[in-house]
Amino acid sequence: MAKLKRDQRVCPFCAETIKASAIRCRFCHSDVTPLIDAESGAPTTEQTRTRFRPRAEAAPEAASEVVEVAEETGDADEVEVAKAAPRARFEGLSLHQRLTLVLSVLVVLAAAGVGTLWWQAEQGSATVAPGGALVGDDARTEVLVAGADLAQRTLSYDYKTLANDMEVARARMTPAFRKQYDSTMAEVRANTTKNKIVLQTVAVSSAIISATEHKARVLVFVNQTTTAGTGKNANQQALQNSLVITLTRGGGDWAISKLKMLG
Repeated sequence: MAKLKRDQRVCPFCAETIKASAIRCRFCHSDVTPLIDAESGAPTTEQTRTRFRPRAEAAPEAASEVVEVAEETGDADEVEVAKAAPRARFEGLSLHQRLTLVLSVLVVLAAAGVGTLWWQAEQGSATVAPGGALVGDDARTEVLVAGADLAQRTLSYDYKTLANDMEVARARMTPAFRKQYDSTMAEVRANTTKNKIVLQTVAVSSAIISATEHKARVLVFVNQTTTAGTGKNANQQALQNSLVITLTRGGGDWAISKLKMLG
């Protein structure tokens, strides 16, 4: 730090260098008691006393200092907390006191975050946010696995084991969707048997669109291979599709209630 000249001093509120005869800091706009008389150049009789009457615009500046410190941490939640702090809290505080206050807020936020993570771990797959959304890793993984599995069950069959394949798929469908599935398969059953069709669907990736304790929507990406005929006369076609699977659950396993092909 550079040595101060005789006619300079440090502002007790923002630590910036100002004139020793100044009655107001040009940086933070705080009123200060001059240490040197502006006309005579002699020391004043109240060098150790200061008075602080911030101007109206000083409060926003104090709050912005807290926001800047929070932004440096890279945590959006901490920035919002800093922005929401009452302006009156910072009036009359020194820079050191303000920084101490900010650090205290960050410590509280960190403790709250650890507490939340612990609570989620204790709750496991049953962790549900206040709005109803699933937030536990186990629960969300279960949704992803169910969406991929049910997509494969519903869209896979072999002409040689068609009846069994349909029963496996129907076991994890809601009554309404099972009715739609039966209607569709009734139309393709004869053609599947006649042309010896094998449809194999493999889920390669999935992502949750939304999920609550009883309903979820999952985006599933699949590779589909359709083989018609056997031996040298077999004709094979491969496609990549994306689906939106809607799952519902009462008290048991997830069941498919809707399927939309996106292409």
